[in-house]
Amino acid sequence: MESQKTSLMPGKCFPVDMRIPEQSDILSELSKFGHTSRDSIRLIDTSHSADDIRLNYIIDKRWVLRLCNAPDMTEQRLTELNRLIERYINFGLRCPRFLPDREGRFFHEWNGFTWYLQEYIDLPTADELQLEPQEEERIWREVLDSIAGFAETYRNVDLSQTMGMYSLFDLAPFDIPIGKDEKQQNFDNLCETLQQMGETALAEKLTARHRLIRDKIRSVYQTLPRCVFQADENLSNVLVDENKHLAGLIDFNMAGTEVVVNQFANLGGGFREEVSEPIGAEARMAYATESYRKYQDRMFQIYHASEQEKQAIRWYSWIALTAGWPQVCFFLDGLKNESLRREILELLALLADYSCD
Repeated sequence: MESQKTSLMPGKCFPVDMRIPEQSDILSELSKFGHTSRDSIRLIDTSHSADDIRLNYIIDKRWVLRLCNAPDMTEQRLTELNRLIERYINFGLRCPRFLPDREGRFFHEWNGFTWYLQEYIDLPTADELQLEPQEEERIWREVLDSIAGFAETYRNVDLSQTMGMYSLFDLAPFDIPIGKDEKQQNFDNLCETLQQMGETALAEKLTARHRLIRDKIRSVYQTLPRCVFQADENLSNVLVDENKHLAGLIDFNMAGTEVVVNQFANLGGGFREEVSEPIGAEARMAYATESYRKYQDRMFQIYHASEQEKQAIRWYSWIALTAGWPQVCFFLDGLKNESLRREILELLALLADYSCD
């Protein structure tokens, strides 16, 4: 095994005044969960800050022993997530379960941190492979199809009290401290920027449209079918088999209940944000609306939506296009770019006038 210094040293986020876990700590903790190791240990540090430490010790390619200080992971939460993971496994995807100790507990305390154990699945994620564009597109299409199929199978089944990351009105865990859902916050930031630029009329027009569509969603969203999703479907969380097809999912930390068609709306596309030169606001709008149409037509071949859901997805899609994180980043970056600023303002004006009824 590699030395402690090179293989088990956490990154710069780890507090300098805290003792770093040593190999003996890791093996001792593993034994408390009822397992032994051949001493093959690899560390993946996915920490975000000193307040959000995430050390992932891959042991013998069989387990992941995690050390964290995230308060939202609890015994009840992991029990709930294991039920969801079993649904995904029954659906045909490989997903790692959380493993309790001999007494049925998931968490062990250590120096102000928390240990917990999860299965390790020895498959690469899609972003670890050098995929051709068509291979990446095919895998992502398989992911989207699986989301629609999962929702068709498990709509309104064993819903979680924890809301998903896309939720409007009912706050996801990371939205609760702020007191507003993420898209509302994104939209407020966008309009504040427009106000600062002197684009007051556009900001007010967007705000009026945003309020109208939110009111329409608010009037029906509690009656719409819901499902509990993994909720962080990106290529870094997608396991791929030897034939470069979707095999499973990892990282259920953000899983939660979501309105089915809102989940669909947030995965439907955008405005070709990767194109950094002017191509025209109408061209970007046409691309986005056509992409959404094709995507939703495909999803609704798998998921059998009611007419009410088909109307609601049009409202949800407007919110996703206007206030989704990738789109708002694209708008804000474009507004700083002299060659794109006018085009972005025209695109926002098109959104303010766009009918989604």
